[in-house]
Amino acid sequence: MTALMPAARPGWSLCVGAAGLAALSLGGVVRVVAQSSLQQDLTPDRLLGRVSATARFVSWAGIPLGGVLGGVSGAVFGAAATLWTGAVGMTLSTLPNLLSPLRSSGAGVVPVPRTPA
Repeated sequence: MTALMPAARPGWSLCVGAAGLAALSLGGVVRVVAQSSLQQDLTPDRLLGRVSATARFVSWAGIPLGGVLGGVSGAVFGAAATLWTGAVGMTLSTLPNLLSPLRSSGAGVVPVPRTPA
């Protein structure tokens, strides 16, 4: 979906780019909820505040750095090349999660109690 944004051109395809941005934003929300849920499930209560603060600091600290790098890249290589580079980078960033053993470990899975019928 990230490739829809740099592929947009003036006209009707701009709507396709907006749809790509909306899908990307939805994916970010899903990731944050999943990350927070798993983090809270696996972290001992006494360390939860520290772990949450550290995770938030690390993730939010990258935002200004990405803004500066994106601006420099846009000025040097142009907007289209920068957007394509970002789309490829964001797509490749899913690989560690897809290849992680955490996906199949069952961590964070809460069994649903069955009620007698």
